[in-house]
Amino acid sequence: MKLASIATALAAVTGITIAAIAMPASATTTNFGFGNIESGDTVGDAFASGLSFNFTNNNDGTVLFKFLNNTSGQNAIKQFAFSVDPTVSGLLSGMQLNVGNVGNVNFAANTQNLSQSNKISGWDGTTFGGGTTGGNNKSVQVGEQLGVKFTGVYDNILAALNNGSLKVGLHVGSLPINGTGDGGSDSYVNLYTPPAPPPARVPEPASLVGLGLVASGMVMVRRRRTFAN
Repeated sequence: MKLASIATALAAVTGITIAAIAMPASATTTNFGFGNIESGDTVGDAFASGLSFNFTNNNDGTVLFKFLNNTSGQNAIKQFAFSVDPTVSGLLSGMQLNVGNVGNVNFAANTQNLSQSNKISGWDGTTFGGGTTGGNNKSVQVGEQLGVKFTGVYDNILAALNNGSLKVGLHVGSLPINGTGDGGSDSYVNLYTPPAPPPARVPEPASLVGLGLVASGMVMVRRRRTFAN
């Protein structure tokens, strides 16, 4: 029985009108990890697995990126950067920082180029970015997170992340050097699956039939020549 029919029946019995309640659409969230930059510095390679971000469809034409630091020690995220390929230049707009931060985190907009980004294939400069406003004290330390909100279409952004036309990078400081001290730094880029090569072309059935007829014709010609001899 439909909800409207149930409401009508209850109203007839009890004299109470039940108002329909519109339930909000559930938010969709996708998670991504970070990897080391190929041929880049190696001081922070061991910590890549503890860095990640997710982005959520807010169902209002905006998306929220959350950068998480689940490493260990004194490691601190000090910069983030988005590189948007010119083919999808309108993908993101209206960046808002510090949305739903966790911890003593505070960032300001900054399009400074990401360290080692010259070694990232397809990196097209920093289109959007930000950095800490107060050194380690305001950076994303272990267990904290930074929220960055954009206007954009969730499905288009997801596709761009998956095909590499949108890249996300981090610069992390206070990394241990040779097991001692905390003065090292390193950069990372989001992990994505490169597009698979196009499948091998399979001849259409009509083409196969044509090849079969040609082969049969050649056999018949050979037979006729044999009989003629």
